[in-house]
Amino acid sequence: MAAPFLPAGLGSVGAEALPAKTLTVEEANRLLPSIEAIFQEMDRRSIRLREVLELITDLEEYWGVRVGDLDLPDRAMHLGLLGERDDLQASLHDSIERIQASGAVLKDYQQGLVDFYGLVDGRLAFLCWQRGEPAVRFYHPLEGGFAGRRPLTSIARK
Repeated sequence: MAAPFLPAGLGSVGAEALPAKTLTVEEANRLLPSIEAIFQEMDRRSIRLREVLELITDLEEYWGVRVGDLDLPDRAMHLGLLGERDDLQASLHDSIERIQASGAVLKDYQQGLVDFYGLVDGRLAFLCWQRGEPAVRFYHPLEGGFAGRRPLTSIARK
């Protein structure tokens, strides 16, 4: 099975705005099953997107500048693949928006990095989860990233 794929610009988020809401660790953990389900949908779509992009590239390399000709034997296939590519990309964008709407901040889809705004020791921080981890167990300062992850203490997990 090919690795999940998203084109550049999809699945990563730059500078964050102020949070619409903050979550407790328990609230963030309750969101993980639905986020994982969305990730699984995205995996299937991103794998198919990779296949479609490879097919488009093959056709465009084979036909060159003629790829847009009305009498091209593979024209219907090319147009169909372009439509499927656009649909898959729109679907992936929708999935990212669903994750964001849940209160999560998708940092990097391909790495499975998701943050949640929360309070740690009375300070606004990111509660940090990576796909494959059983629960939210780490946090990092807003200006820090994955490399600055620190374990949550039992007090901060509440």
